[in-house]
Amino acid sequence: MEKVKISSSLSKRASEMLKRFEPTQKNVKNLTSQLEPFIPHHIHETKVCIPAKLTLWPSQIAKLTIILCILAFITWTIYIRYFHLSRIPGPFWAAYTRLWLSKTLASGESAKVFVDINKRYGPLARIGPNNLITDDPEVARSILAARSHYTRGPWFDSIRIDPHVANIVSERHTGKHNHLRHQMRAGYTGKEIEGTEQVIDARIADFMNRISSKWLSTPHQPTNFDIGQRIQFLALDVITHLCFGAPLGFMTQDRDVSDFVRTIEQQLPIVQHFSVFLEFNWLLKNLTRISLIKRLLLPRNTDTTGIGKIMGITQSVAGARFKPGAVQKKDMMGSFIKHGLSASEVEAEISISLVAGSDTTATSMRATLLAIITNPIAYSKLRAEISQGIRNGAISEPITDAESRKMPYLQACILEGLRRFPPITQLRERIVPPEGDMIHGYEIPGGTYIGLNAWGLQLNPVFGEDAHVFRPERWLEADPAQLAAMMRVWELIFGHGNTKCLGQGIAFMVLNKIFVELFRRFDISIVDPHRPWKSTCYGIFFQKDFFVRVSRSGIGSI
Repeated sequence: MEKVKISSSLSKRASEMLKRFEPTQKNVKNLTSQLEPFIPHHIHETKVCIPAKLTLWPSQIAKLTIILCILAFITWTIYIRYFHLSRIPGPFWAAYTRLWLSKTLASGESAKVFVDINKRYGPLARIGPNNLITDDPEVARSILAARSHYTRGPWFDSIRIDPHVANIVSERHTGKHNHLRHQMRAGYTGKEIEGTEQVIDARIADFMNRISSKWLSTPHQPTNFDIGQRIQFLALDVITHLCFGAPLGFMTQDRDVSDFVRTIEQQLPIVQHFSVFLEFNWLLKNLTRISLIKRLLLPRNTDTTGIGKIMGITQSVAGARFKPGAVQKKDMMGSFIKHGLSASEVEAEISISLVAGSDTTATSMRATLLAIITNPIAYSKLRAEISQGIRNGAISEPITDAESRKMPYLQACILEGLRRFPPITQLRERIVPPEGDMIHGYEIPGGTYIGLNAWGLQLNPVFGEDAHVFRPERWLEADPAQLAAMMRVWELIFGHGNTKCLGQGIAFMVLNKIFVELFRRFDISIVDPHRPWKSTCYGIFFQKDFFVRVSRSGIGSI
């Protein structure tokens, strides 16, 4: 009872005192002296400090925040440098910040930079605080294997056209991705496309006619033209014809229809930052839940240019195909619908097919063409093979896919062109499984991202000491065991396991035909051997100013 009385008395007296005093420093001392008999000894030191601390609270919070930030930075730096992935070599700043990787990807030179990184630091190198890159083919095969415990990382979210809709390229869930591949396999391989080879023949014929009528040089009137841009138009007309049943007319109009190519070239450098600073993908996905922001930031099917225009065309064609009783065409879209894709899925898949399929096919054609015409030995041998095939009746007009596969030097040129210039350089990062992994003697913790060095893989010693040189003969000189070892690495250009490119067959059919049809008609020379083109890399390649001079050929002139 005595403790209760004292407590009650203290409370009443304190209330009276507080009413009569303002909480200034002087009044605080007076108040404290009057309350002191009632304050227990063990909190005696606290009684004066409470009001004083309240007056300093904002500055103390600021100081404490700064101190905590400094401590956090120091802790993070020590952890990153001396613990997490610290044993794995790489560029100094890459260990501390993602800015190094972001800058590299947006430089337009990332393919060459990554080759230098693995050459300098070894087959496993550190390119970010939580990012590694490898140019070891066996590590790549293990990561990409069908039964691998590695999963697709958040890097793949950055290549969605709509952040809310996954496509076959960006889908991270293994089961869903495999299901999409099953639904789309027949369309991508051309098995359910009516007259796939005839479609390709028709578009290549348009290309040849265009050269003959507009850009043919004569001894008295030389004509230079950018064949790189026109090859891009050819690839787009092939892909759109296979997708929609008719080409969009890039070649016949000789222009970038709806600014499609220009839009891709503007957006892909930005996408590189999203592939590193993954928070941007989360932010974009949530911001675009607001309809106004979505209309401002994302392509729409009502746009008059760019990807949105292609989406609009796709939606229009798909809308007619999804009507009750509609007869399906035997094209890529018809195959997708036949195998159960919804209208929105068809729109997403066709759009990504045009971006990924046309650029990679165009890059393969351009890079191989440049390698051939700037290598006199290879150029001479290929022309001789074409000439002999025409004389022997082994080459039809146009050449068939089956005939081209029987031309050993042509096939060697295509294999070597792709090896020296893989058309896809995206890191395609996978996540190390929770249990971690052991790679090249390094313990890799779960959750680490490992990317693939596409160009570095194709410079593997299995190709010889001159792996950096375009030399088709290596494919003809190798014994069966060596050839098998080379092909095992070369095949990684198109992925591996459940990520292997479904459109590889169609791309090869185009490559098998285009060089024979070009060289049977024309002699092609580069205008400026010292600066043959302008090539920049943003996961895929943009190649322009590829100026050539074309004249009538002496072999099989038509």
